[in-house]
Amino acid sequence: MVSPIYYFTKSGCVWCTKMQPSIEQINETLSDEQKIQILNVDDKKSRVIYDTILTINKLRAITPMLYNSNIGTYSLGYQDKENIQRFLKANPLKERNPLKPIPTFDIQNSSKKDFDNWKKSVILWYEENEKRLPSNVIDKDRMIDMVYKQFMAYKTKPSTIEDRLSALEEKVDQIFKKIS
Repeated sequence: MVSPIYYFTKSGCVWCTKMQPSIEQINETLSDEQKIQILNVDDKKSRVIYDTILTINKLRAITPMLYNSNIGTYSLGYQDKENIQRFLKANPLKERNPLKPIPTFDIQNSSKKDFDNWKKSVILWYEENEKRLPSNVIDKDRMIDMVYKQFMAYKTKPSTIEDRLSALEEKVDQIFKKIS
């Protein structure tokens, strides 16, 4: 007998990759009739099933997606292990709070003190969201380093035409010294 529960995934989907181990762990505890059937929408047969479900339920194409064909319920997007188990029991899913946006930094109108405050808020943001970040988000040290380099480049760049010309003259002089 084929499982009535489908899990639709797609190649290259970060959230699908993050959710797949939970699906596999749950499948280990289920009988063959209860196991979640894992389907990749890149496969033609799976795509037909996926498109049919989307059409019937008037849904947008989103992966990962869980679908219970017995009762017609679905769950779009990433779900943690606890929510997947709730879905299997037809219980309401625990509401997830979306990530707050990462703090922004105005390079052009900020001081060193503003940068330090921004850095503290970014460190806090990463700590608060550490467990929920997808794998393609760069780490906090790299993020802070990139912004700091941009900030310093902006602060040290010449601002007037005279300063720009002086900087160019210095670079030309350096090139002439290397040549000769």
